[in-house]
Parts: sequence; C-alpha cells; structure tokens
Amino acid sequence: MELPNEAKGRRKLWDIAQHLHCSIIGTCLSMDDLRKLTRKGGLRISDDATDYCIHSYFVREAGTNGKLARFLHKMLDDKHAADVRRFSTAKDGDEIEALWRKAFDSGRVAGAYWAIMTLRTVPQELITIVYGQVHMLSHVLGSYNRNAIQRLATAEKQITELTRQRDTLQAAKLELERAKEKQARDHEAELRRARCGATAPATGFDPRETITLKSRLARAEHRLTAERERRRAAEARVARLELLDDDAAAATAPAPPATATAEPPPGTLRAINVAGQCVLYVGGRQALVPHIRSAVERRQGRLLHHDGGLEQAPKILENLVTQADMVFCPLDCVSHAACLRVKRLCQRLDKPFMLLRSSGASSLVRALRPNHVEGEAIR
Repeated sequence: MELPNEAKGRRKLWDIAQHLHCSIIGTCLSMDDLRKLTRKGGLRISDDATDYCIHSYFVREAGTNGKLARFLHKMLDDKHAADVRRFSTAKDGDEIEALWRKAFDSGRVAGAYWAIMTLRTVPQELITIVYGQVHMLSHVLGSYNRNAIQRLATAEKQITELTRQRDTLQAAKLELERAKEKQARDHEAELRRARCGATAPATGFDPRETITLKSRLARAEHRLTAERERRRAAEARVARLELLDDDAAAATAPAPPATATAEPPPGTLRAINVAGQCVLYVGGRQALVPHIRSAVERRQGRLLHHDGGLEQAPKILENLVTQADMVFCPLDCVSHAACLRVKRLCQRLDKPFMLLRSSGASSLVRALRPNHVEGEAIR
C-alpha cells in the first residue's frame, strides 16, 4: 500500500474527524481516566450522572480545541506512548497495517488504534478498515458481557441452592447430635447399672442373671462405640460440605478491580493472609483437623495443631506459639486453662490471637475472608 506524499507528523485530537471521537475515547480511555480528567479540569460531576453522560460530554469536547480537549490529547499520548513510537517508525502503509494486525490479534487494540488515528501518513482507506474492526469488536464484547452476566446469575442460583442444602444439613446435624447425645447418655446409664450389677455381692443372685447382665454390658459398649464413630463421620461430612460451599462462593465472586486501593469500611477487618505463614490452631475436634489443615494449605499456609491439653502436654504450647505467626482458638472446644495460657503467651510474644465462635472448619474459613469479623482479635 503506497503512502500519500504528505508531510510527516501527527494529528491533534480535534483535527481528527468528529465521527471517530466516540470510538477513540471509548476504546482508548477508561471511565477512571475520564473522572480523573474532570478533577484536573476543575469540573464537578453531579451525583446522578451516568457513565454514558460523562463519556458523551468528553466526546463533544474532543473537537473543540479547548482545555479539556488538550488534556484528553495529552492523556492519550502519555498512556499509549509506546504504541505511538512503534507506529511512528513504520516506513509505509503495509508496515503500518502489519503492525495493526499484530496488535489486534494479540488484544492490544487501544494503543494501536490511537496511534493510527493520529498519524498523518496513514491512508484513509486503512483508517476506515481499522475503524470498522474496532466498531464490530465492541459488538462482540457486548455479547460476551451479556453471556457473562447470564453465567453469573446461574452461578448465584447454584450458590443459593448450595447454601440451602448446607443449612438443611446443619439442621440435620444438630438434630443428629442431640439424638446421639441422648443415646450416649442412655447407654452410659445402662452401662453403669450393668457394672453395678456385676460388682454386687453374688449372694442371692442367679448366675444366669449375671451372664445376661454381662451380655447386655457388652452390647451397650458396642452400640456406644458405633454411635461415636457415626457422629465423627457426620461431623467430617458437614465440614467437607462447608468447605465446598466456601470454595464455590470464592470461585464465582467477581474479582475486585486491579487498581482498587480503597480501604475497607470502618468496623471491618482486612482479609487474614496466611500465605507463607505458620498458623497454630489450639483445641477443636480431632476429626476436623485434616479439613482445617486443607483450608490453610490451600491458602499457601502451614498448620500446627495442639488439642488444648486432652492428650498433648500443655507445656509444649509455648514452643508452638513461638513457631507460629498467628494463633486461632475455638471457644466451644478448648479448655479454659489452655485458652488463657495461649492468650497470655501471644500477648507476651506479640503474636496475633483470634477467638473463633465454633470449632467447625467453616468458622476458620470465614475468619480468613475479607471484611469478616469472626470473634475477638487480640494482639
């Protein structure tokens, strides 16, 4: 493609055809860029102004050669300086078109579009082709966004259903726990009665009755052991479902903007980042420790566990607290003495200490979420 025999150089924004201003500003600048320009130009945006209103205002100003048009041109040049330099070194129209195809195929459209629209040496037919491709690309992106919104709505429905199932399972778990506790108390009472009967004086008792009591005692112990195993299995299943629900919510939550730097609202906590950290968990149920460990390790952390003194000696707590970067302690499944000892050690060693309301794995997961307060946090 032959280049026209024109003087070298670049056009100003207001020298470009007005019907191209909308696509240039919409493609090459973000809404954050435009809002920054309103502050720089001393403009005030009304509270009910939409993004479309702001975009339309700058499109009108782009062709006026006024203060805002000059600000727009400078911001576009600064933001896409590398692409402007690359296209300015092209020797002919074929090389410019090749650079455009490469940028378009790799998704780097904004800078290349601005460079082509400002170069005086770009043939008009190439400008028309490039404008058409960008125009159709906006339709493709609009269709993609609509599909993404539909997928998000479907995912939210799935989360709602998972939450309902989780709540149903939790209610069933509580009912099961109550039933198991009652059965355990009944079995233990029966066991005590059987033991008392077995140790009573033999005088006046039929030997056959003693054999019957011993048999009942063995069956009661067997049922008690089986009920305890079923309870532990139910707790482990609920913990896995709670972790699955947390993963589904995290996978479908919209990602925050890459440039967001706003502080969290007052009264909330930042997300607790355990990546590369050593987490000590004191107390809790032994059957849930593997799920808690999985939750920490999936966040690139390392878990230390102490049962609060049930089987492990309390004196090793100081060594574990010294190794840990942060300490969590569930209120419903730890001895008061162990909790107080850990709290004092954390205060003396200046380690973060967090009290959790329950010993479930999801209680720790919720404490690691952004802007979520689980319990009392002590330094």
